Formats: sequence, C-alpha cells, structure tokens
Amino acid sequence: MKKCFIVVSVLTLFVANGLLFAGGAGESEKGAKVKNEKLIAMIIPIPKGDPFISLCINGMNKLGKEVGVRTKVIEALDKSEYSEQIRAMAEIGANPIYTLWDDLAAEVFKIAPDFPNTKFIVVDCYVSDPACPNVKSIVVEPLQASFIAGFVAAKTTKTKKVGWLGSIDLPVINKFKNGFLQGVHYGDPSVAVEAFYIGDANDPNKGNELAKQVIGKGTDVLMHSANKAGLGVIRACQEMGIKAIGVDSWQGEIDEKTVFWSALKDITNACYLSGKSVFDGTFKSGMQLYSSESGINMYDQRDFDKLSPQLKKDVLALVEKLKSGVVKIIE
Repeated sequence: MKKCFIVVSVLTLFVANGLLFAGGAGESEKGAKVKNEKLIAMIIPIPKGDPFISLCINGMNKLGKEVGVRTKVIEALDKSEYSEQIRAMAEIGANPIYTLWDDLAAEVFKIAPDFPNTKFIVVDCYVSDPACPNVKSIVVEPLQASFIAGFVAAKTTKTKKVGWLGSIDLPVINKFKNGFLQGVHYGDPSVAVEAFYIGDANDPNKGNELAKQVIGKGTDVLMHSANKAGLGVIRACQEMGIKAIGVDSWQGEIDEKTVFWSALKDITNACYLSGKSVFDGTFKSGMQLYSSESGINMYDQRDFDKLSPQLKKDVLALVEKLKSGVVKIIE
C-alpha cells in the first residue's frame, strides 16, 4: 500500500507541474511533443558550417540569450522541405522565424498570411511584399564595405594588378563585385582589376584552383566573395605569398599576414537587431537595408590599425564621403 501511495503521489506531482504530457504541437530537442514552447527558429537551405550562415546563427543566438528564449536551427536541404519546415515552426509557436535567401523567402510569402501573429525575417534577400505585414526582409548592403576594400587594395598592390573571385553570378554576389571594382578605380585608376566566378559556393578546391590561375597572371591582392569556396581562395593566397581580402566576417583569424583586410557584412548584428524588434514592439515589415548609416561595421579595427598613417586618414575620409553621399557607388 505504501508503494502504491508513493507512485500515485509522484504521478500527481508530475501532472500538477506539467511534467507529464502527451500530444500537443511542437518538438523538443529529443523529439517529445511540447505545447506553447517559446522558441526562435532559423531555417537554412545548406548545412551549418558555411561562414555566412554561422554569422546569422550568432545573431539569433545573441538575441535568444538576451531575451531568455531557446533558439533552433533547421537544415532544410531539399526545396521540397521548405514549406513543411516553415509551417512546422510556425505551428509550434516559433517567433520570430528567420529564413535565408530567395527560395525560402518565396515560400515564406506564401505561408505568412496563414500565421498573422508570427513574425518572419527573411535574411539576405532583396524581396518584400506589402501584402505580408508580418514579414521583414533584411539585407546588409555590401557595396560600401566592398568599395572600401577595393580602395585599400588599389593602395596596397605593388604589381598594379588585383582581382576578385565570386561564388556564383547572383545579384547579391554582384554587389560585392561592383563595389570592389569601383573602389579599386577610385583608389587608383591605373590599377588593373579582373573578376571571375568560381561557379560553386561550397567547394574550396575549386576556389583554390581558380585563384592560382589568377595569381599566376601577376595579381598580388585578391578578394573573394565566395562562402566556403572562398576558403580555398585564401589558401591559394597563402601558398603563393600574396595578400587576400576576406568577406562577411573578420577572416584575419585564418592568417593575419595573408588576410590583411576583410569587407565585413555585419549580418550578425542585423539578425540580432531585426529579431529584437519582435520583442520590443518595434517590428516593421518590408525591406530594411543596413549600411554605414545604420551603424553597421564596414571593416575590422584590427585591420585598420595595421594600415600606414596616411592610408588610415584616406580610409576615414572615404567613409565620411560615402556616408554623406559625396562618393556614390553605382549598383
């Protein structure tokens, strides 16, 4: 009788405290069903490990820690999963829900009207829809950071030949290219600059091979905008003893001597700030561009500190001209 009484008492305690449950919407980390769990979710179309995606996740995690809400990353590696994963996260109450890039964004705009109380944040996508008041598109404008990087490259090259390698011919990648090329010409019109596409965003070996071909032509400063493939570009620069310019985050951590400059795309801060707006009641739908005017970093202070005194002055002057509109970049 005592044993039975103890079992019944324990079960009563578990039920009273909501620890015994069945059914409900959502899943915990171990797959158990959970009701009304507070959650911030990010759905990504390629596996974790991509440098840009890591920056996005960092921004979401920073927000989750600050507001005390669990965060979750979902890898939707097939387009057939996009709709299902977006709906699943909305149904369990994830809010906000981040998605990356155009294909996932297309599904968000279809599904968002079904979940008017859920806020969706579409990352790195130049698309918005006034019919979806619960969707915000955020982009960190790469033109300015790339323009400054091109300017620094023109002032650094000794062979008067610099280069840019992108992953794939896409509008967002071309913004890096356009900014870099214009920055080079602004810094020194006599410097020759070449631009090529690797054709892949995830293969470092392809990036390495193409970079070596470009370096073989006399290029002594090479910028990449190529995600994982860009790591191969940096490796080629290391192996052939030339300067590299990183992208998105500070890539000097790979090799400060080789990667002497990085064109930052401060998507970590953009993801954090846009998500925070959901919690502080300032969320606004539509397109939001982050640039130097919004306080986003264009370069890393560690790189700047290593420049010559004159080049430091020139870079600071250029930043002010970009902010004021004296120098305009053609998209």
